[in-house]
Amino acid sequence: MRRLATILMILASSVAFAACGASGSGSGGSTPPSAAASDGGSTGAACEVVTTAGDVTGSIAGNTFDPGAVTATSGQVVAFTNEDSVPHTFTLDDGSCDTGNIANGASGAIRFDAAGTYPFHCNIHSSMTGTVTVS
Repeated sequence: MRRLATILMILASSVAFAACGASGSGSGGSTPPSAAASDGGSTGAACEVVTTAGDVTGSIAGNTFDPGAVTATSGQVVAFTNEDSVPHTFTLDDGSCDTGNIANGASGAIRFDAAGTYPFHCNIHSSMTGTVTVS
């Protein structure tokens, strides 16, 4: 009986862990745009994960976003290409948009549809941060 309980605990933990992780590679996230930029309270769809090329591009190398401070205009797509051998994410701090895992050589892109300041990070490496400013 004790062994059965242990097996069930391990299975439950595995399922919970799998549900928390992002899956896939490239720019395949499908988080619906729901949160607004941190511009003092605007509402509406502020971002959307897309699979198109970026109007504003950067890279991920050495566990950093380059550039870390990005400027775009409303409607533009910001994309980061992963040059590291490990996966990264391009995730807005408020959780409204998340590219999911971006594999080596792949890109993750987000279209910004509202002016504001959007802090972002990598979900895998919390020290990786940056900001997109949209006018």
